[in-house]
Amino acid sequence: MSSLVQKDPIIRLFDVDSVTKKILIMFVLLLPFQHLLKTFSVSNKILRKTIAYSDELSTLILIAVLFTFVALKPKVYKFRILEIPVTKPFFWFIFVASISMVWNSVPIFQAMFGVYDFTKSILVFYVFATLRWQRDELISFIFWIKVVVLFLAVVGITGQILVLAGFDPGFIVRTAGEHKKRLGLDRVVSLTGTGGVNYLGMYSLLGLFLFYGTTKDKIKRYLGMFITVTLIFMTFSRQSWMGLFAMMVLTNRKLILPGILIVAGIAVMTLPAIGRYNPELYYRSFTYVQALNIFVDHPLIGAGPGMFGGLASVIFHSPYYEDWPTFYRGMMYRLGSLDAFWPAVFAELGFLGFWMYYLMWSSLHQRISKLSKWFKSQNDQGLYNIGTILKNYLVALVIMCFFTGLNKPFVIYTFFALCGIYLSLFYRQRQAANAIKVPV
Repeated sequence: MSSLVQKDPIIRLFDVDSVTKKILIMFVLLLPFQHLLKTFSVSNKILRKTIAYSDELSTLILIAVLFTFVALKPKVYKFRILEIPVTKPFFWFIFVASISMVWNSVPIFQAMFGVYDFTKSILVFYVFATLRWQRDELISFIFWIKVVVLFLAVVGITGQILVLAGFDPGFIVRTAGEHKKRLGLDRVVSLTGTGGVNYLGMYSLLGLFLFYGTTKDKIKRYLGMFITVTLIFMTFSRQSWMGLFAMMVLTNRKLILPGILIVAGIAVMTLPAIGRYNPELYYRSFTYVQALNIFVDHPLIGAGPGMFGGLASVIFHSPYYEDWPTFYRGMMYRLGSLDAFWPAVFAELGFLGFWMYYLMWSSLHQRISKLSKWFKSQNDQGLYNIGTILKNYLVALVIMCFFTGLNKPFVIYTFFALCGIYLSLFYRQRQAANAIKVPV
């Protein structure tokens, strides 16, 4: 017996299942530094492109890995496709997209890429949900997410202090991203890159509640929460503040009063500058109007997948941008998306496509809620807390999608990876619980 224990670390080192899961977790943890890695690989164009599109390529690789595991060990890696909550609305979404593609005569590769762009985060969920995870692997993953959030927070806050002290933030700007202001105050410059400050706020929001719900040591918990919430406020990101308000109220109704202060802060940021949101002056307002016009023309199934709003429409040069003002068209091609997710869904796939997508997220929310209650019934307060965080964070993501897209994988992939592992743990623990009930 002792010899087996001694060999266990060596066995696990060369265990394909364990190694694969470690690689997956490491990949997700490195996603916040995608821009930084791309910046330092500027001299190598191939490496730079590979890093820039690593999220697109990685999802395809993940799917290949998943089906390889299922094919090699079907008894171990049962693809519980009917048990996974998003499956039925997912296939209905594909069906609506297919009808829209045919009806609008969208080229098949453009449509396929458009659908893939909408669903790649869900595919990540399938990969992580199907693999067999241990509880300690989830806890370790959460620990390292908190470490990454703290690192980003310390770097961001330090940069902010240097700016306030009058130092030139040039180096930070060159390595991180554009230095911006809001209400005359400096927004934090993040290692996540230009345009990543809103996503940094959302990523930190997940980290904040993971500190709150999973850190046992009170000093570490409150110190981590203080540093993280400081970063969130320094982003001056309205969507992150709105998400913070929603999660505070959903977590504890007593927090509604301090939450009102956050709403007041959002109003202070928004109302004085209401005039600048004119569609003739503001990119996001302009794209909302354009999406609404397309929706009015194609209310049920939209203009077709890959035709408006996403990366596919840019790559395949959608005709919907031809009559746009030069500045807005340039921004669309530079950003690669509308920078707002729900308008793109409405424009490309109409009400039916939006409804199917909503049902995917709604079914996931309901399932996580049920799983968290099941873990609580098993006296597992830790997994109950994690489930509560995940279902509340999904509400924050719904809010985020009105203002930005799903094109920053370090937010979306991290969340769906956690959801997948959480579902996998439920399957394993339920199986173990049922085995105990069966008399020997």
